Amino acid sequence: MISQNRRHFLKLAGMAGVGLAHFGVGQTNADGQDEEKVTNKVTVGHAVATLEDGSTLATPFWRVESGKDGPSLLALAAQHGNEIHGAEVARRLKDVCARRLVAGSVWLVPMANLPAIRVRRHSVDLGPEQPGRFSKGHNMQQAWPGNPEGNNTERVAYALDQAVVRHCSHGVDIHCWNEFWAAETLAVTGHEPSKRLGEVTGTRFISHSPFRPPAGKVSSISQLMHVRGGGTIAMELSGQYQMNERQVEIGLKSMVNIAKALGMIEGDPEPVEGGQVERTRENSHEVVAPCAGIFMPGLQKGTTATLIPDDFVEQGQPLGHITRESDLALVPVPAPVSGYLWQLNACHGQVCDASLPAQHPYVEEGVRLALIVTRST
Repeated sequence: MISQNRRHFLKLAGMAGVGLAHFGVGQTNADGQDEEKVTNKVTVGHAVATLEDGSTLATPFWRVESGKDGPSLLALAAQHGNEIHGAEVARRLKDVCARRLVAGSVWLVPMANLPAIRVRRHSVDLGPEQPGRFSKGHNMQQAWPGNPEGNNTERVAYALDQAVVRHCSHGVDIHCWNEFWAAETLAVTGHEPSKRLGEVTGTRFISHSPFRPPAGKVSSISQLMHVRGGGTIAMELSGQYQMNERQVEIGLKSMVNIAKALGMIEGDPEPVEGGQVERTRENSHEVVAPCAGIFMPGLQKGTTATLIPDDFVEQGQPLGHITRESDLALVPVPAPVSGYLWQLNACHGQVCDASLPAQHPYVEEGVRLALIVTRST
């Protein structure tokens, strides 16, 4: 079904004469060797939705064609308007695939939810400091496969499904959570088309949930692709509202590795330096504030750089200190175990994606300050 839909779309796109660019520039790899010159077709298309007021909204996307049979890989970014790292990941992946794609096609949607992006919020209907859970029917993540007669978010999702998603055999749903948490791959077990995608990503952390067919109506893009026989994973990069080069690089490495694993780009996937770590309840160690006061994160060992999620810490290493509010004493916060930081700093009320006060370094006694993940034995 996917292959037939894809061929039909390509035929229509060719007849419509959508904008086409050619890329054939040689590139030098990390070893200083010239990569093979490959010229692939890059098309800019639009998923056009008719909104409730009768106006139209055209969501742009890139399609890169190798001209050879193979998987059709989707990268969907910015379903939530404050989660924008994936937009740059998609742009860079377009350039990589223009040179290096040898099989199949890549479909890239850098700004899936333009209405939410324009208001710079998680969902279009939210007000100041309202997290995503307050949205009433406009959380695009729960709007698939969309509805041409529904609200505007559902209409945009429907247009994207018709123009892009239904033509894809594999997909990565790129999200971003708050900057106090490390990037993580949300992988699926028990679903063969999705299995390999999670195994090769470039995030330090990976967590798994068992595959469950939707009990009722499909709502997420992963569920939608699963019921159509496709493979998908979600990926949470770290940080919202602002671009971060390291997170973009993690996302791009993940997408290139997936394309390699699917035989779409030549070469073997590049493993994460130090190895990927599965995060489970059993190997996650909470560090709570020993007192109330202002928390200051510590430094990476042997450097003047501040610790951040993803860093490795040794048992006893300072994670930071608290200036205690009662007597201004400096209270150290040491690492209880050796492992990788998944969280550093408190996220008050779990609303760091919308509220500046929720990101404040003042902590109450007993609040979780950090989460260290050790390797499972």
